[in-house]
Amino acid sequence: MPDEQPNHQPATVAVFVEDVAGLLSRVKQAGGKVHGKPKDMPWGDRVAHVTDPDGNSLNLTQRL
Repeated sequence: MPDEQPNHQPATVAVFVEDVAGLLSRVKQAGGKVHGKPKDMPWGDRVAHVTDPDGNSLNLTQRL
């Protein structure tokens, strides 16, 4: 029987930080990808979507 791949479900982790915009250059320097500018959400958070060097999806989130 061939090896079966496990059923992986993608997930995004929200990480609360002090300064979203200030971290984006560090994400790039570490080999991650930034997917656009931070956005202010109507519920009071500023969010930037990034991918770490291993391909994991993260939402960097700052309370406004």
